[in-house]
Amino acid sequence: MKIKLDHLGQFYSAASDEKNPGTFCVGVTLKEPLDSEKLQQAVNDLMKRLPHMNVRMHSGFFHYYNVAHEKPLMIEKENEHTEPCRHFEKGSHLLRVIYGKCNFTLEVLHSVCDGRSLAKVASALLIRYYELMEISVNKDGFIDCSDIVHAEEMDDSYARFADMRRAKLTKGEEAYMPKSEKTKAQIITQKFDLATLKAGAQELGVTITEYIMAHICNEFAKQREKDGVEKGITCNIPIDCRGFFPSRTLMSFVTHKIIKMPESANFAEMAQGIKKQFRGINLDYVQGKISELEKWIRFGRFIPLFIKKWIIKGVGNSSLEGCSTWFSNLGLINLPKEVQNKVDMLTFALGPEAEMPYQFACVTTGNTLTLMTTTTERDTTIIDRIGKALVGRGA
Repeated sequence: MKIKLDHLGQFYSAASDEKNPGTFCVGVTLKEPLDSEKLQQAVNDLMKRLPHMNVRMHSGFFHYYNVAHEKPLMIEKENEHTEPCRHFEKGSHLLRVIYGKCNFTLEVLHSVCDGRSLAKVASALLIRYYELMEISVNKDGFIDCSDIVHAEEMDDSYARFADMRRAKLTKGEEAYMPKSEKTKAQIITQKFDLATLKAGAQELGVTITEYIMAHICNEFAKQREKDGVEKGITCNIPIDCRGFFPSRTLMSFVTHKIIKMPESANFAEMAQGIKKQFRGINLDYVQGKISELEKWIRFGRFIPLFIKKWIIKGVGNSSLEGCSTWFSNLGLINLPKEVQNKVDMLTFALGPEAEMPYQFACVTTGNTLTLMTTTTERDTTIIDRIGKALVGRGA
């Protein structure tokens, strides 16, 4: 098996390094101890169903590819030396499955899939695990390990839905970045009662995503004042393109929008200003964004990779300039009722970025929303302040 990567996959293959690993992870925490032997068998079964997940990177003359790995994917036991979202070494599997006493985490390079896809893969692994524990599970709407491999799950939907007439590369303005005293990357997890967050969001007339983002921006604004800086505060928001185009791909199919914090001292006005910008995410906007980098990939399709990788990296980075932080929300992940009550929480975390001290990601299952902050900052006060503000205890 050999899969030519889409433009996002080409970018992450070219740009991934120790400082910017280009990885992210989705995890499951159970209410009971994990059986590692059953988990390994579940992984074996899942990789037969999803062979495009059991891959390594390959550099061709013109393009990057994912190719089938010669070795089976073996789960790894976490310990005090396990690094969160690390760089994948040459020749290694581009997917890791790490397990602990009551949890497992799938970590992947972004060239393989996006967050929404990885959540589906993690759900499928969870379902197969409990099937091996002899629990009958209703798999309607979920990936079934007993099913055949579907070619459309490896579709390059960027190429299929791109419209070159709408392709226009944009460059962001310089944005505020908190002054940083860097240290080793860490991931900080905060759990919230979904009903509490919903109440806060409804009071302002905004969505959960807009509510959390408003609090992130508000705390960044306080820090900006302390730093004595006047640059704007912006947040990069990933967008799942499957909500606009009919695609069953499990490869990456996301784009993004940069939301600028409204300069208002009134929190409600700030939240409404963010909401107004979210209304601009529509079919025309998404098609224009997915066409931007697709245009450059097609333009450079016959340029040798050893030259093109620097172009890909430069174009990709320029399109994402002007970001103070990232915030990605996978939303509500509904699990089969047979396993839902066995799950304590889901987790979703982004890999570290060398020049971005804070990145935020969240996911919800049941009545628990988990917010995970990936940070290279020694002082994590701003993360604590965001957590307290979300439940109405902020200063």
